[in-house]
Amino acid sequence: MKNKERRIQERFSLNLQVKISTTDENGKKVFAGETTTANISAGGAFIITDRKFPLAGKLELEFLLAFEDLEKLRFILSVESLRACQGKHVWVKASGIVIRKEEQGVAVIFDTDYQISPLQPSEKR
Repeated sequence: MKNKERRIQERFSLNLQVKISTTDENGKKVFAGETTTANISAGGAFIITDRKFPLAGKLELEFLLAFEDLEKLRFILSVESLRACQGKHVWVKASGIVIRKEEQGVAVIFDTDYQISPLQPSEKR
């Protein structure tokens, strides 16, 4: 029997820099570390980490993307954002839920109402 691909969005093997934050028991945002992705789509990502995040745990993520990667991932951007970011690297903020844990890392599905704003051009070129 063939293993059917269940993903709706196209997945890209991109090793992107990602900053991870969680919330502590008091509701305070806590920086959990910086690592890279193994792959990413408009709907989620697999993050390489040895940190043990709980299944169904909420993560806040910031990805460093080149403008070309924004286009590949088909993020919806305003005309103004497209003009401001063209040819630059940007930090994209998203949040999501851990849906799978593996020895190499965690799979995160982005919240359906995630927003990629504010888009701020980074200093990296």
